[in-house]
Amino acid sequence: MLHRWFYISTSRLDARKTNEGIQEIVEVSLPRNRSLRVTGALLFTGQKFTQYLEGSPAAIAELKQSISRDARHEAIHTIAYGPFDHRRFLGWSLAYAGPSRFVAAKVEKALSAVLDQGDEEIEALAEMLAGFAIEGHS
Repeated sequence: MLHRWFYISTSRLDARKTNEGIQEIVEVSLPRNRSLRVTGALLFTGQKFTQYLEGSPAAIAELKQSISRDARHEAIHTIAYGPFDHRRFLGWSLAYAGPSRFVAAKVEKALSAVLDQGDEEIEALAEMLAGFAIEGHS
């Protein structure tokens, strides 16, 4: 059975060390996600994270617990959690294309729509992440 966890959180990274903080997240997450057979994508706007994770229920629960305890995140909002019928990020243990002002503006708008309007916007945000994963790199 496949599960997903899709969340938005506010960054607590030190603004002077943001690049190093993101690099550390990616370096730790890639091998951990591979070992757990989790796929997904991460976007960072400079202020907010959004991450889509998919894998076994146990692996997703483990990552959810770890991220919830991570001091780099606050105000974690789960926007989708539970069983899902297919992998959206097949082959990506963590798709992350790096920071971009253009991407940040688009993502901030999409995050606000999800938080304000709810379910109607969740799949649109997931598709946005998938688009960045296809065009980006891990």
